[in-house]
Amino acid sequence: MGYKKTLTPGAIELEQGTLSQTKEDIRLDQIIPSEILENKDKLDKFLQAYYAFMNMDEFIYQENNVFTDVVLNGQAQFRIPDPNNENNKFFTDETGAGSSLVLTSPSGTDVLYTQADENAGLGTKGDVKAPGVITIPLNDVNVAITNGNELPGTLVNSTSEIGKTFTVNGLASPLNNHLDGYNNYSAKLTTIQKNWVGPGPSYVMNTIEQAMDIDTNSEGYLELMQKEIAATIPRGVTVDKRTLYKQIIDFYRLRGTSDSIEIFFKILFNDIAEVEFPYDKVLIPSSGNWDVNAALPKGGQYLDNKGFLSDSIVVQDSKKYQKFSYLIKTGKNLADWDLSYNRLVHPAGFIYFAEILVFLQLTKAVLGEDVFNPNGYVDLAPNGEPSGRKRTDDLGLAIRKVLSAIPDRQPGIIGPEDVPILVEMFVSAFLPTITAKVHKSGTVSVALKNGIINGTTITSGGTGYTAVPVITSSDSGTPSGFTTATLTAVLTNGSVSSITIGNGGKDYNTAVLSIAAPTAQTFNGSSSSIVSTSNNNITLTATQKNSWVANDSITYNSGGGTSIGGLVSGTTYFVKTISGNAISLSATAGGAELNISGVGSGTSHTFTGATATATATTLNGALEALTIGEPGFGYTGSSLTITFNGISLPGLSGVAPSVTVGLDALGRLNKDVITVNSEGSNWQNLVGTAPANPNATKIASVDVVGLADKNFLVAPTISFPTPQSKDATGAFLSTNVTATAVFTIDSDGEITGTTITNAGSGYINDPILTIGSQANNEVRIADQQEIIEVNCNHNHVDTLITEVKTNPVQATGSIMTSTGTAVKFLPESKVKVVNASFRTIINNNYKQRKGTENFFTSPRLYNTNQTIEFLGSKTLQTINSSDINNNNTSTFVHIE
Repeated sequence: MGYKKTLTPGAIELEQGTLSQTKEDIRLDQIIPSEILENKDKLDKFLQAYYAFMNMDEFIYQENNVFTDVVLNGQAQFRIPDPNNENNKFFTDETGAGSSLVLTSPSGTDVLYTQADENAGLGTKGDVKAPGVITIPLNDVNVAITNGNELPGTLVNSTSEIGKTFTVNGLASPLNNHLDGYNNYSAKLTTIQKNWVGPGPSYVMNTIEQAMDIDTNSEGYLELMQKEIAATIPRGVTVDKRTLYKQIIDFYRLRGTSDSIEIFFKILFNDIAEVEFPYDKVLIPSSGNWDVNAALPKGGQYLDNKGFLSDSIVVQDSKKYQKFSYLIKTGKNLADWDLSYNRLVHPAGFIYFAEILVFLQLTKAVLGEDVFNPNGYVDLAPNGEPSGRKRTDDLGLAIRKVLSAIPDRQPGIIGPEDVPILVEMFVSAFLPTITAKVHKSGTVSVALKNGIINGTTITSGGTGYTAVPVITSSDSGTPSGFTTATLTAVLTNGSVSSITIGNGGKDYNTAVLSIAAPTAQTFNGSSSSIVSTSNNNITLTATQKNSWVANDSITYNSGGGTSIGGLVSGTTYFVKTISGNAISLSATAGGAELNISGVGSGTSHTFTGATATATATTLNGALEALTIGEPGFGYTGSSLTITFNGISLPGLSGVAPSVTVGLDALGRLNKDVITVNSEGSNWQNLVGTAPANPNATKIASVDVVGLADKNFLVAPTISFPTPQSKDATGAFLSTNVTATAVFTIDSDGEITGTTITNAGSGYINDPILTIGSQANNEVRIADQQEIIEVNCNHNHVDTLITEVKTNPVQATGSIMTSTGTAVKFLPESKVKVVNASFRTIINNNYKQRKGTENFFTSPRLYNTNQTIEFLGSKTLQTINSSDINNNNTSTFVHIE
């Protein structure tokens, strides 16, 4: 009888106690002296609660508790200490709704923006960059409760997350531009802790008799019994433990006998075992099992062959073939039972060997057990007609399917020649294989990156660039360890006009850009065709000229020779005019044109432009990678768009990334076709969501493999399991619908496909399907052509030959020529002659179609001193039926 009672405000459940039977709480006046209870209301209430507690089966209560940790790798992980392995305290707030998490920086004070941060555009000096203390919101996205193995009592039936580890994820994202995130912050978690208390002493004492009853006690007491009397029994074995423990003593008494071995496999593995003793096959030279029988040629015979070596009699060794060994034949693998067998059954001083019993298990599984069918067995004569004979062996009229070879009604021990077809039959018992796929929604996970170069500003475009310069980046902040960005300069008239960002890199603190200097432009300063004193200009190549515009700064160098008249080596001038490929110079931007008074010396004079400069800006919280967790199944279309939501960085608005994921032919998210159109920015925590599959939990497809050339009289049935979707309380959903499907077969009875007649609803994982089909509904092996064995009389008759005779040369020609004259003679030949009493077995169905005067129609086949060559070039397979009959040949001939 259930007896529940609330003891304290923190108690949440009291299960199945014995207080209602003992009534100790209402018998206080009989248990405690009245003078103590007089005017003691609180004591009375306390004692009532005490006795209720003592008689409980299970008591569960909860309380708030505080746990601490340090954030590492963006994660805070709290554990309930359990040094004595009591397994009675657990976290339960899987949504975080009843919990709070407070983080405190190592210094305990706020981190403020500096002047350098403000100069870099990261924030205003003096504002809070990272708070010293912050409260993190908790939800079912960033909270996970794990390590809930072997829950005690009724907690094992809970459908919510219960465990000893409470983990908060997503704490590595930066606060504004503080790239350390929350790592090394102290974390304080205040959450609900559920406590479990087992049965009270009074309950244990009051139920001791029930606990001793093996037919009614609990699983816990069964475990204790196993430790006491059956410690060697594997816990994972599927067996009726109550029956086993009641009979275990009798089993121990049989230890080491054949019965104990058979019982061991029957009880623990529901399998049949056979025991043999290899010593029975050992050679015993002194064996004299001789049966005297004067009627026999040698006056008797040996009744066994143990005194003769053969393929079955072997010489004794010190291992398998000895007196103290035995062989176990079973359908189980040795690794499945050897450990338990050694402890429970194997007698000391013996050695055992194991064989997997293949044939018996195969034929029983495929053909079934022996059946008795007197009307189903017909003995046939050699001509194929019923003989009318009755079986005289010990099989009687029983069809020994277990021992059958080919066909299934031919009694006999299975031989090696039957193995291929047996294996095919065995495998076919498990074929075809049918699988179902469920419509599923896909899931994705995202990773964020910080310190990404997202913009550049050209502070000086430089001058005189004839080729695109290389742009390098560095990090002047601390810490460093960035991934280099990919940046490409764009030139306009020899100056850097913009920078294209191919990849912004990541983990920059303060990004610094460096643009390579322009290449020096060389010309011949000693040539009057290049240096014009009359026009006051210098002629360059077309490429060099195109890198300059008016007022560009340009530095002249004589290259080690004498400077051009009017110019000083190492001085920076400005482009004044450009005429064709010639430029003139001025001392200042927009100043008067310089006078060129003469050529210099040397051919390596140069003009070099000014180096360009630029700055970079960075952002945080952008999408770095999107990973497919569950690819889903059965989506339609060619691609899906991922949606994003999360927590923005303080003071900023999150910009959602734009990502599409392609679908493969089965409607699954394709990890190789992920297109990131934009990475978004400003996220502290980001979650990506694939669109829900509108057909989720329904059957998407049913596939058949391994038809194994089977034919069916009627289409097999397909059985689906019950859907397993549950609500928050653990109850199955009312909307669950079991799916149905049918096979389609062709006119030959072969399966051609499946049709889903009801897709069902509520399937969480791909269900395991079963096929319903009786053995007599299937042809389980492939069709095979019949093979006719032809035994002719001339085979294997060497023992019947009594003499060799010589046929002389034929005296009179008897073989006609084309002219009609008999002029050809048979040559001399020697032939073997068989015993005159040789004849064929009467059941050969030999037919005499000709008279007795003809040589070729003799009733003795090939017993006429004539060689087989008279058949000419024809072989037995190519002779038609009339020729065979003419030459006294039968297709089913045996020698007697």
